[in-house]
Amino acid sequence: MSHFPRRYGYALLAVLCCYVPLRAADTPMEIHVDLTQAPRKLFQAKLVIPVKPGPLTLHYPKWIQGEHQPSGPVNDLSGLKITAEGKSIPWTRDDVELHSFHCEVPKGVSTLNVSIEYLAPGDKGGYGSGPASTAKLAIFNWYLLTLYTKEKGQHVRDISVRGSVKLPEGWKAGTALPIESQKGSTIQFKTVSLEKLIDSPVLCGLHFKEIPIGPKEGPPHFLDLACDSAAGLEIDDKWIAAYSKLVAEAGSLFGASHYETYHFLVSLTDQFGHNAIEHHECSDNRLAERAYIDESQRKLETAWVLSHEYVHSWNGKFRRPEGLSTPDYQEPMKTKLLWMYEGMTEYYGFVLAARSGLWPQDIARDNWAELAEWARHQTGRDWRPLEDTATSGPFLYSSRGEWSRRRRSVDFYDEGALMWLDADTLIREKSGGKKSLDDFCKAFHGGGNGKPEVKPYTFEEIVSTLNGVVEYDWKDFLEKRVRLTAPQPPLDGITRGGWKVVNKSERNELRKATEEESKSVNLGSSIGLIVSEEGKIADVVADSPADKVGLGPHMKIYAVNGRKFTNERLVDAVAATLGGKEKVELLVENGEFVKSYSLGYTGGLLFPHLVREASKPDLIGEILKPTIKK
Repeated sequence: MSHFPRRYGYALLAVLCCYVPLRAADTPMEIHVDLTQAPRKLFQAKLVIPVKPGPLTLHYPKWIQGEHQPSGPVNDLSGLKITAEGKSIPWTRDDVELHSFHCEVPKGVSTLNVSIEYLAPGDKGGYGSGPASTAKLAIFNWYLLTLYTKEKGQHVRDISVRGSVKLPEGWKAGTALPIESQKGSTIQFKTVSLEKLIDSPVLCGLHFKEIPIGPKEGPPHFLDLACDSAAGLEIDDKWIAAYSKLVAEAGSLFGASHYETYHFLVSLTDQFGHNAIEHHECSDNRLAERAYIDESQRKLETAWVLSHEYVHSWNGKFRRPEGLSTPDYQEPMKTKLLWMYEGMTEYYGFVLAARSGLWPQDIARDNWAELAEWARHQTGRDWRPLEDTATSGPFLYSSRGEWSRRRRSVDFYDEGALMWLDADTLIREKSGGKKSLDDFCKAFHGGGNGKPEVKPYTFEEIVSTLNGVVEYDWKDFLEKRVRLTAPQPPLDGITRGGWKVVNKSERNELRKATEEESKSVNLGSSIGLIVSEEGKIADVVADSPADKVGLGPHMKIYAVNGRKFTNERLVDAVAATLGGKEKVELLVENGEFVKSYSLGYTGGLLFPHLVREASKPDLIGEILKPTIKK
């Protein structure tokens, strides 16, 4: 799952986890979804569920794969009605497991008919349960309208399902699900497992475009775009070429693909929260309406988020921590290995964005500088090890941005990326450039091409595979960085990679684009404040000038040096402090109280940059350069 970093403000047997062929004798359950009212955020479905007479429990998915948390939005479930042979069957909710419903199936009944609705929210935020439709498009996750029953010990991949969707008039759709037929606006899908169905969302919209990408050989790949406007679909050829290169570079990195087709599903709207979720044969990417027509977006999430989610097809979907390889959607997930699942994906999401040309090399380097600054300000590292942020992931995903630098948030993403850069440069150094972390990926995530399957792994297998690439005490390497607290973040990968982080008075290009887009200002390395366009303090860096005078999140800056607050005036005031020429006086609201604060700061503006260290080989340059020659 992609969280869009907050750095600016805020041994199971593998055979048990393969997709197995559905048994011909199975009677599949049916899910018929009506999306015709999606423009008003109302999704409806009728289910036909094979059953046996007697007590029955129906489950609404709770723990959602890829979201790593019990985020199934049961609060927005509506209109639940159960009938059999035309008669209503009463149900009761379990008073402990609130995502489960009990009923009694009468004698002689072999199928239940269930009607349900999902009431999609309108406010931004959330992941799969966030806003899912506008007047012109929708992204539909099957778990939103699914109730299922299972026998004891049964895996959801052994439950067969036959699904269909009815689209609004004139809309088109994209999905990785195999289509059996289409009649008018109704698409009938082939029978698949419940696991595959729920792992295959449907993107649809009035303004829709499907673009083939990637090499001609191998599984087909598609870029599916749905936008609130026709203009937003006018994607430049350079994006298409870069995404094709992304497919080729990922294939080169992992050496195999574990899917039959892959669809990059991209909803282009400003009415959704901008986030993304991985799936085995597709990804759900929610970007700005003008993501492909505004050049500044090329430096931001648009450039790397699809590469992040694509890496998850190997790291997260095919290879998955055993604690996340659960048999259904009700069993709690154990998330302590998310520093591998998300951290390595974050690393290679950045690397592949550069290798494919989605990110220019200078912007890719700016990103490492920004990561280093963010990591240095995470003072929560003093009390909380990285592994604990992963173990606490189900809570931290919904934590507030305020005080995140003291508390720590989902740091296993970006600190995980820094840790894997450390490992990559170390392998390259010790092998004299003959080996790299790429070799680990081929050994760990590769194998032969084939259909989707899940191969769980443990910490011990990670260590063993690393030792198979280069002999080293990888157990100690990982335990120190993951399980122990330390005041300093893992930045050795940058220095060993031939670069150093320095502060300059001008912003790097990535910082410029980020602040322009977010309408915020990040002065973390100078006065220690991250501030929104309205003057609200989003966070304060510990031991910074702002921290020392008592400023905190939720406070709001009214005035800077006697003038009404604007971001520009705050930046100008900090710039004027260099050498003690001027002071920064802030008039700040704290609830119903107002107070003036004087910051004793004389350092001017400070923003992170990477600068080459000529005495060392440029390993970061080697990591970021394309592996496939033109």
